[in-house]
Amino acid sequence: MKIPLANRHVLYNMNLFDGQSQGLRTDACVMVEDDRILDVVHGLDAGTQAGFMPVDLQGRTLLPGLIDCHVHLTVPFMTKVTPRAFMDIAAQIKRNAATCIDAGITTVRDAGGFPRRLAELNTAIRNGDLTGPRIIRCNSALTTSRGCPDWVPRFNRVIRAFLGGQYAERVDSPEQASRAAQEMITAGADWIKIYCQHRSWLLGGGDLPVFDRDTFRAIMNTASAAGKKVCCHISWLDDLKLAMAMGVHTYEHSPLEAIPDETAIAFAARDMVLNPTLTCLDLGNDALWETVEGICDERGGTFLEPEPLRQVKAHIYRYRKGPWPPTEGEYRRQPYMNLPLIAGGYANAAANVVRILHAGGRVGVATDSGGLPTAFFGVFYAEELRRLVRLGLSNYQTLKAATSGNAEILGLQDKLGSIRPGRLADLIVVDGNPLNDLDAVLNVRMVMKGGRFLKGAPVHPRLSSLHKPLPQDR
Repeated sequence: MKIPLANRHVLYNMNLFDGQSQGLRTDACVMVEDDRILDVVHGLDAGTQAGFMPVDLQGRTLLPGLIDCHVHLTVPFMTKVTPRAFMDIAAQIKRNAATCIDAGITTVRDAGGFPRRLAELNTAIRNGDLTGPRIIRCNSALTTSRGCPDWVPRFNRVIRAFLGGQYAERVDSPEQASRAAQEMITAGADWIKIYCQHRSWLLGGGDLPVFDRDTFRAIMNTASAAGKKVCCHISWLDDLKLAMAMGVHTYEHSPLEAIPDETAIAFAARDMVLNPTLTCLDLGNDALWETVEGICDERGGTFLEPEPLRQVKAHIYRYRKGPWPPTEGEYRRQPYMNLPLIAGGYANAAANVVRILHAGGRVGVATDSGGLPTAFFGVFYAEELRRLVRLGLSNYQTLKAATSGNAEILGLQDKLGSIRPGRLADLIVVDGNPLNDLDAVLNVRMVMKGGRFLKGAPVHPRLSSLHKPLPQDR
């Protein structure tokens, strides 16, 4: 009898959501060779496929790997630089990447981080030394010298060298902006990230400078010349309008002010994309705070290293159990998010998603995981899916957005996001039927990325001596 090679699999006995079709198929077999989906066959007897290792999914549901359009992998859930923070940062970054895989998230766009750390993490994942998702990189975000993110300092030379760069490069002229954008591209950026927020989210923050049009245009031109697209952090209606005038491709965070119908129509007509990150804006939601606090208490070590866990607990205490509002002296000493300001705009942020969709526009699934001390990887993804369903999207529409929709947003629709011949074999298996109960995506039993089992690998003792490492992701 011919023994199948370990890098050829046929997955069978499952329900199949292919990332595009509305229903589930129950008679499908998915054939994987090396890092690609070789074929999707209906009515096939998997046991007859000589040369392919059969993988019985036992009636579970197979989906494309989930995609998150907005994360911060190298931001280590710490707001204070302590001696222990220096010790835990590398381990926390590795944990962030591994947690994505555990949740079935096989591709992310990192919307701002430390270039050297991102490059090292990406290389380690591609080489198979670490477990983690495919990373679409923005590297350092670009902003004005005194602009948003006003809660992130300009790090001194020593800290910058340790962190692997600045989180945000601060520039104030077209020449500086073009040079900084080119530096990010040279360092491996796939996208360029810009901050455009004219009013602070911080207590006492007030108005903030944003790029003038010449400086903004210099970034857009530099990105375009290199074949790169631009994503832009926004928060208010004027921010959206300025970024639209500049031709930004994706807009990060739904504005806290209502988008007029005529603006939504123009947005949709230009095929722009809103990544609303509703969960991170839902700071007035007591249930969400309680969920995160409960996770910290019961299984915080799953998501966080010791010092990040200590700092996250302190952060929650500061906002939930400490005196509110803090004194001016207190919020001048350390940044405090203006919770009433953000919470007061959440209804507008949610309604804007509906308005964009009704105008025929595109909305992505994005979480800002890592961007807030409470934005746990995986946890916020499930929360984001729930919020989209509450706005009226069906489970099918939400899962399509999370897979093939996000792949199209990132320009990867020919490689990822759907289960079709020729696509990369990024596949996850969940218990239950997510088209009936979206919480099924919380029960990820198996994760395959580029044909490699990263979670829930089938055990075939007879083949262990013949196993060959799979080729690197292409």
